[in-house]
Amino acid sequence: MPWGPIQSREFSAKAVDMNAMKFQGMDVKSSKASKIQDGLPKPKIHLVLMSFIFCVTTPLTVLFYCIAYQDFDTALSATAKSAYSEGFLHFFLKRTPLPTFEATRGYAAWLTFQGLLYIALPGPTVFGPPTPAGRRLRYKLNGLAAWIVTVCLAVSGSFAGILSPTALAKTWRELVAVTNIFSFIILLLFQIKARVAPDNAYETYITGSFWYDLFEGSELHPRVGQYWDWRHFLSTRSGGIIAWTLIDLSFAAYQYEQHGYLTGTMFTVVLLRAVVVVDFFVNEEVFFHTLDGKYESFGFYNIYGFSAMMPVFWTLQTQYLAKHPTEISLPALIASIVIFVAGWSLRFYADRQKMRFNRTQGKCLFWGRQAQGIPVSYQTRDGKTHRSHLLCSGLWGVARHVNYAGSVLYTWSLCSLCGNGGGFAYTEAVLVTGMIIHRCFRDEEKCADKYGSGWDEYCRRVPWRIVPGVF
Repeated sequence: MPWGPIQSREFSAKAVDMNAMKFQGMDVKSSKASKIQDGLPKPKIHLVLMSFIFCVTTPLTVLFYCIAYQDFDTALSATAKSAYSEGFLHFFLKRTPLPTFEATRGYAAWLTFQGLLYIALPGPTVFGPPTPAGRRLRYKLNGLAAWIVTVCLAVSGSFAGILSPTALAKTWRELVAVTNIFSFIILLLFQIKARVAPDNAYETYITGSFWYDLFEGSELHPRVGQYWDWRHFLSTRSGGIIAWTLIDLSFAAYQYEQHGYLTGTMFTVVLLRAVVVVDFFVNEEVFFHTLDGKYESFGFYNIYGFSAMMPVFWTLQTQYLAKHPTEISLPALIASIVIFVAGWSLRFYADRQKMRFNRTQGKCLFWGRQAQGIPVSYQTRDGKTHRSHLLCSGLWGVARHVNYAGSVLYTWSLCSLCGNGGGFAYTEAVLVTGMIIHRCFRDEEKCADKYGSGWDEYCRRVPWRIVPGVF
């Protein structure tokens, strides 16, 4: 995500642990969200203001990029000049895309289809990490199967003449409008649900500040039944990771239709981002152990980010290349691919090492040596103490967030395939870099609160955050 929650919501460590709730006369076993609302501290005014700013400016920025693509040939400077000369209010009122019946029907069909795949496709089941309330939630890992079915049906339907391969690209404005409306409807519904029928009172965080609660979210893991997890569904299905491949393929088809050929850069971008998508689903379980999967409540940050913002910003390269069929030199192309492979490999093997370490409880070898871990303990809000280890060998002995370095590398390599594409084509890389730096500090704050002296020892043994010798 290009921005993260403004303040830590891991209340189990500090502000709202069980003892504090009992001291304040709260019934920690109550299912009423209002009980928890009374016990949470009010956020500071600057946090409320920042929440308001993010909730307002993020959709406007998404619409700005959509307008830049549609009306200004992806030129951000020309778009900004027009907004200034016309007046920002008039600019957005005049140019903001509106939903159409066809786009709404198509998106509804997409959600229905992905929902059916989410429920019906087989897949191994796994338990997520302990939640702040001590729960172990079950997840069915069928994302890769859903991606294969979706892509195969889309491609075969296009060749059979049943589906138009350029449909997404040609109705891009209208689809962006629909996803924005969908996101705000879901956002408001879950704000109401958190107050009326929360899944778990221990994990429902309501401060009473409208904008702060809207941005941060209130429920941590809203679910339906045993396996349907709303955060997981939106992040991977509604406008999430599976959609990226179809969007890229549609803009590639649009480039071919408009210019009569497919550039090597377009082919490479589509292929490499598909690698990222497949890698995510091959290691789908990792998501539940990330900051997004474990700690972030289900609010604007998750709902709008996954469903409306990422489909736009995470496909800017193919949008740009569809209008500007740019080719780069063969050495530059090879260099971009090499940097991508290096970044992807770094993140892939870092994540694999951590998962292997956790699954074997440290009984494994990294680089021919016994894996090393620092023993730590933490307490969840049900009062139970859990013991774990912080991996400090292999790639995780090089830097505390070494996987983030890989994400930055391969994102910049994807953008570089657009050549001198200006700010439009490189926006994702700038966002990801800022996100990584911000998330690094958020991670460290949460880990310091959660693990205490164990985290201090880890920082002593692994002094660098992301890049050894630099940061």
